[in-house]
Formats: sequence, structure tokens, C-alpha cells
Amino acid sequence: MSGLVNDTIIALASAPVASALAIFRVSGPSTKRILKNIIGFLPANRVSTLAKFRSSNNKIFDKGLVVFFHGPKSFTGEDLCEFQVHGGLGVIKILMDTCLSQSFPNNIVRFAEPGEFSKRAYLNGKMCLHEAEAISDLINAESEAKVDAINKILDQSFGKAILLLSDFIIDTRAELEARINFSEDETGFFQAAPFVKNVEKKLDWLKDTIEAAQKGEALSHKHAIAIIGNTNVGKSTLMNRLLEKDVSIIHKLAGTTRDIIRSTLILGNLQIEFFDTAGIRDTKNEVEAEGIRRGLLKAQTSNLVLFCINTEGLNNSKLQEAQEFLLSQQIAEQKVIFVFTKVDLYRERTAEKRSIPHLKNAVSISAKTGEGIIELREMLLRHFHLSENQDNDTEIIFLKKRSVDNLVECHRILTACVENAKTNSLDLVAEDLRLAQVMLSEITGKISNEQVLGKIFSKFCIGK
Repeated sequence: MSGLVNDTIIALASAPVASALAIFRVSGPSTKRILKNIIGFLPANRVSTLAKFRSSNNKIFDKGLVVFFHGPKSFTGEDLCEFQVHGGLGVIKILMDTCLSQSFPNNIVRFAEPGEFSKRAYLNGKMCLHEAEAISDLINAESEAKVDAINKILDQSFGKAILLLSDFIIDTRAELEARINFSEDETGFFQAAPFVKNVEKKLDWLKDTIEAAQKGEALSHKHAIAIIGNTNVGKSTLMNRLLEKDVSIIHKLAGTTRDIIRSTLILGNLQIEFFDTAGIRDTKNEVEAEGIRRGLLKAQTSNLVLFCINTEGLNNSKLQEAQEFLLSQQIAEQKVIFVFTKVDLYRERTAEKRSIPHLKNAVSISAKTGEGIIELREMLLRHFHLSENQDNDTEIIFLKKRSVDNLVECHRILTACVENAKTNSLDLVAEDLRLAQVMLSEITGKISNEQVLGKIFSKFCIGK
């Protein structure tokens, strides 16, 4: 990412498609000049103002709202404005060209790089690094649970807690350095007991925070679940029932599904990507055989496998064959749920009530009537150690892996610090505190480098 922070940057902050409205952002030292040239005056600070927009050749090309934010009290900490124009591509292009026409050698106006608005906010002290990352995650959040977890970071309570812990470490380091460098007659004896008690309180907070962040890790990616089984056992019907929409073609003709059908479901706090696969059977059709091969490969790499078996004719021998098949395909049974399908037909056709084999990792369902679907959903959530009742998961925060890793390392270092304090090893205690402070500073971004910043902000969308 460029270091030219003295340039004025512009970007379309809404989707680059024709729409009813579009939002266009400008930030930097030339913002006021651009505003005056386009609308003819400088609007009041933080007031949504209706204005006519003029192009570089002084022609009115639109009429809309403009909001000016006087720096440093703006998102970026600089003079910033937002144009709200009609979302026609022609209007957007004229606005872009008009802004760029205001560029001069010593007052550059250019397109923003990905995440550059947020990077400037960070560099100007408007937010900590973990808050900037949270904004990026919020934009891409797919579920309400993830939005809630991210907002627990954006409400700044986490950042304040980190800074309080950091201040405690800084104050303690200063005291220890004085004791190390001066005599006990000048500084007094080191009181290990109160120091250990204070650090242990910080360790308790770190432990709780790490646990909350580790719960949030389940929200950071989709869990892949492959649905496999022989032809016509109800895999596609199950897929449609779970998704509550028709995503897979259902037909009595065997081998209807040949390619992998993919669809995503939000289940409680969980993002699940289901894969409906080709029915397993011996076939001379090369296309179908390739579909079966791909389906089994997907099952091997998925987080969980739903192995569908027709309830009719099910017995211990047939179940053992299924288990042996999984072994032959290198699919661990620990990540398999056996789904005994078409239980409604089994009951209709079976006069003699035979018992269905009982397994801890099995459920009997009827995708047609919905029987057993609730139980299956609960099994999925239990497998991933989550609850469909989000009220039970209030202590969830969403942090990037680097921040979680830093918290874990900080906890390890402070644990060692306590042990060193008990033996009165002040040099080691001081070094532990220094390392712990580095871990915390990397979370907030007080200590960082341009390469790390570039990597983080380059993942943002243009205009953010």
C-alpha cells in the first residue's frame, strides 16, 4: 500500500453497479477545494445538505445530498465528505472524473487503494488495529451471531481492557526497573504476594477472553458437510429439507445427481456449506463415475459426513458394510453421522415392527415428512460444540487469529512471570512483562510494521 498519505483519495463506497443511489467518498487535504468546485460552497459541518453537482466544465450533472466532516472529527481523522448521488453509471463516472480533474502536482487527487480510508483512520489514531480488522469482518459477516460477536469488539470495551492491562504492565515494569537499578534502601523490598495476586487477576481475564474468542472462531469459516450414500436413498431430498428450498433435483430415476451441488445454511451460530453428491454405485458411465469419485473426495476433506442409508432392509450386516466402505475410503467414522432415511416408507411397508440398529452417531429421518430433521440439526450443532439457542452463547467475541494467538502467548508469558516472581527473580519478571506488553501492543497496533499493515488493509474493499 502506498505511503502517500498527503494525497486526497476518492472512492465509490457503494456497489459499482447501476442502482437508485450511490455513495462517493473523498478524504484528504483537497476535500474542501473539491467540494467548492462541485457544489459551489462549503456545507456546514456534519449537516446533510441538498446541492446541485457541477462537472469540471461547469454543467449540472446531478442533484443530491452531501455531508462534510471537518477533520480531525471524521472517520479518517482528515477532512472528509460523502456525496450521495443517483446511482447511474454515467453520473458516477462524471463525479469521479470531476474529482480527479482537481488533481495538481502538489495536491494529488487519486483513487483510494483497498482499505485506505480505514488505514488512514488507524494512522490518525481514530481506531486501534483490532477495531479496523473488525470493521472489515463486519462488512463480510454472513450471520447475526457473527455481527453480534464483532460488535463486542467495536464497542471499544475490549480495546479499553487491553489498554488497561498494558498500562498495568508498563507501571509495573517501571517499578521493577527502579528496583533492579537502585538499592533496596532507596526503593524498598519487592512485595511478591500482592504482585502475584494482581497478575493472577489479569490471567483470569485473559483466560475468559481467550475462551470467548475461541468460541468466535467457529463463526470465522464455513463448515463443510458432505451428503453421501447409494443412489436413491434420499440424499437430494434431505439436502432440500435441510436448506428448506429446492437446490437439488429429485427424481425416481437413479443417478440424477452427477456433479456436486453446493448450498449454504446458517444454523444457530454455525455457517454450514452442504454438498449433495452423486449416488454411489457401480457404473460404466464415465461421467457418473467421475461424479462419484469427486463426491467421495469431497467427503474425505469435509468437516462432517452425512452417510445416508435406506431404512428399508437395514440390518447389522448392511451397517457393517457401510462402516467397511468408510474405512476403505479413508473417511474416519468419528466425523460421520449415519442418516437412516425414508423411515415413513419403512413403517408403511413393514407389518412386523423390526427395530432399527441403534448407534450413538445415527438418526432416523423422513426428509419427506420432516420426521427426525430437528434431531439431525441438533446432532450437527453438538458435533461442532455449538448451540442453536444464541442466548446461551452471549460470551462470544470475534478476533482475528493473530490477536487470539497473541492473547494465548501473553497468558503463557504472564503465567511464567508469576512463577518467576515467587522466586524473586526480578530480571526475569521484568523481561516477562516486556514480552507480554509486546504481545498486547501488536493487537492494538501500537507496535506494528508497514508490511503487516499492508497485508491487513489490502483485504478491505475499495472505499472503506
